[in-house]
Amino acid sequence: MLSEYLDQLLDTFKDAICITDRAGTIVYLNRRHSELTGIPREDLLGKSAIEMMRHGVFDVVLNPEIVKTRQGTTSIQNISTGRKLFLDGSPILDRDGEVVYVVTFMRDVTTLMELKRELASQKELLDAFQSLSSASPERTENYPVMLHSSVMRRICEQLEGIAETDATVLLLGDTGTGKDVLARRLHAASPRAGKPFIKADCASIPANLIETELFGYTPGTFSGGNRHGKMGLVEAAAGGTLFLDEIGELPMPMQSRLLRLLQDREVMRVGSTTSARVDVRIVAATNKDLEKEVREGRFRSDLYYRLKVAVIRIPPLRQRKADIVPLAQGFLKFYCAKYRRRLTLSAEAEDALREHHWPGNVRELENLIQGLVVTCQRTAIEPRDLPFVRPAPPKASPCPDTATGVDIEGRNFKDIMRELEGRVLRQALARYGTIAEVAKQFGVDRSTIFRKMKGGDE
Repeated sequence: MLSEYLDQLLDTFKDAICITDRAGTIVYLNRRHSELTGIPREDLLGKSAIEMMRHGVFDVVLNPEIVKTRQGTTSIQNISTGRKLFLDGSPILDRDGEVVYVVTFMRDVTTLMELKRELASQKELLDAFQSLSSASPERTENYPVMLHSSVMRRICEQLEGIAETDATVLLLGDTGTGKDVLARRLHAASPRAGKPFIKADCASIPANLIETELFGYTPGTFSGGNRHGKMGLVEAAAGGTLFLDEIGELPMPMQSRLLRLLQDREVMRVGSTTSARVDVRIVAATNKDLEKEVREGRFRSDLYYRLKVAVIRIPPLRQRKADIVPLAQGFLKFYCAKYRRRLTLSAEAEDALREHHWPGNVRELENLIQGLVVTCQRTAIEPRDLPFVRPAPPKASPCPDTATGVDIEGRNFKDIMRELEGRVLRQALARYGTIAEVAKQFGVDRSTIFRKMKGGDE
């Protein structure tokens, strides 16, 4: 029953199949064989594969070696049509262990190479994604929003309008103002939201590696490099958004490469002679004054004007005080959930947060709240828990009447004063703890305090 469907069954294989008998005569070929070799099936059936090799139709035949060794083997076969095939032969044995047939599967090497390149490309993309420090889904979903002050609401409205376009965006602001968060918000609001968001920190990548990190390299470019080459972050962001943080730190040679990417939307790997088109949106950010950098020759003017399409200026946190407490509450909720703590901010602590200068901006606020969640031993955060709040000086307690109980009858003034000094110094030592601190509080040398406590004269 199966034999009448055997031809159809073998014709479903994507590999070519050639079956030869012990003598090397071709007894079966499936349809794929003629498609790969370009030789009609009827021209090969019943012919000796060994003789055809001698006449140059094939340069390799597996049959003789398999018959001799009774073991499978592989090889590369070049046929007269110019095609190169991968051969994988196996023996069919009789009851006595002798070879009666040899079955050879044939695959197109060109197809295998294309598959290999596709797999290598997929692996590169996977490696690139795994090496990136993208925010976790939990952090992206629960991260506090910065929409409380009127200036930030206007900025976010502006971002939503820009997001619908493919325009290059330049985010300007001090370190820690939230440029990274706004870049992600822009990407999430754009038609590219389902595509990659790749961040490249131009300040943290070593100068000798930044070109290969951004643009990748071809196989064999470097000794010790990946033998398959490496995909750069620009290609990894294809279809999505490439966020170039701290672009003001980009070396001059890389500024030229980036300018070409912005102008031509093409990327060329290091070691390659050909470029490839890439669809990627560029969002750049810096805390530097790029116009000043251009004037002083540290940043290309043509690149600056390419970047200066949609410019967003983010004010420092001290200039948007309405954001401070809501952000602090948001960070408190986020890190309490992460570390399984229950903490609140007292009204006094909120007032202290509003009054702080925040030189590190939102990043400083986040790090402060995270540290408090980890270290605070109470259920409420008070001003005394904030490192920038100086503790109020202790209120001076009324000094008791040191003269009370002093016997002055029949004593001279020097003895009376010596007793009074001793009482004052003992009281001060009890309050401040050390002679050095008493001397500091009284504005005298320690030797004077020692002498007075021993009852000596000045």
